[in-house]
Amino acid sequence: MSWYQPSCRERILRKPTLKTTLVPVRLERTREVLHELLRSLKEALPIVAGVAGPIFVASFALLAWAGVPPMRAVTLPWRSGLAVWTTQAVLAAWPLWALRRRLLPEAWCVQLRCLPLTAHALWWSDVAVSAAVLAPLAGLYAFSVGVFAFHRPAWWIQAMPRALVSLLASWIASCLLGAAALAWQRRGASVRAHRALRAQAPEALLARRPGQFPALLWWPSWRGALMPGAHSVIAGVAMAVALAVVWTRGLWPGVPGAAWALMFSALAIALTERVQRAMEPHLAALAPWLRSLPAPPAWRWRARALICAPMIVAGAAAVLLVLASRPWRGLPLAAFALGLVATPVTLTSVPSANREAHVVLWAICTGLLTALGSELWN
Repeated sequence: MSWYQPSCRERILRKPTLKTTLVPVRLERTREVLHELLRSLKEALPIVAGVAGPIFVASFALLAWAGVPPMRAVTLPWRSGLAVWTTQAVLAAWPLWALRRRLLPEAWCVQLRCLPLTAHALWWSDVAVSAAVLAPLAGLYAFSVGVFAFHRPAWWIQAMPRALVSLLASWIASCLLGAAALAWQRRGASVRAHRALRAQAPEALLARRPGQFPALLWWPSWRGALMPGAHSVIAGVAMAVALAVVWTRGLWPGVPGAAWALMFSALAIALTERVQRAMEPHLAALAPWLRSLPAPPAWRWRARALICAPMIVAGAAAVLLVLASRPWRGLPLAAFALGLVATPVTLTSVPSANREAHVVLWAICTGLLTALGSELWN
């Protein structure tokens, strides 16, 4: 009887499987991230309730529309229905993409690669985190189903079984897309680390030396040193432009124009506010170093212009779409365009550390842009 004895090399390369469950650890991290977000919004809630409360109370019925796109998609032709269903699933998964670096920091990604965890365990932990983050969306979908079950519109009664299946499938698809975003963040850590540590000749580095504006403002955002980074901001601008296309073209006549104006304005202002909150600490950290250099003060105005750029670009696209669409009204359109420029300028004139003033400005500007946006057409 012969016994097989593994070689020393096989013993070293053989990796034991870790028996610890990863899902509770990941969910604990998710709870901490969500608590941080709630704490950041805690001081703003009383101001929002006092200033913008009537707007949100008046539009409370809009919450029931959250589940309409997946349910309505089954009543449309298959191409239009598939486009609506896919758009809803992708938009619902966006919070996972925005929070991926908080849910999975670089240090966590490196540690997870070092642990003897199976790919199956890592994937299911990503799915669990995605489902936990999108649990409020599931509650919103349930609320939408309850409202439609109470009012019982004709189209919903006819398509009820398929509509409910489509709604559930949309939430599951959003969870899977969010898990894919987390998996991309986890697997991309090694690639990013390899690129950062890759040796280059000093001559090549000096030849590619950027100017002051790219070095101070653009490249830190593009390479992910700021949160949100340039990729997330560009995705947010693209989403705002997509909302403007649906709004101005009247592709969804069942949703009132004021609702589209509210979503577009809130998203554009949120982009400006988030970029400002990321840029100001970055510039404060660079200020002592810049004071010791013979650098012109123009970079401050360029930083302010960079903060205002997302909303101005999205607003310019929306105004051009209005001009190219059905007959519009001149005075409301001019006031709407002026508000799209004045809002980011006003927000950047107030430091982001003054949270109360920022929340008041956010509520007032959103209300004014929503009112003006609802009066653009006859």
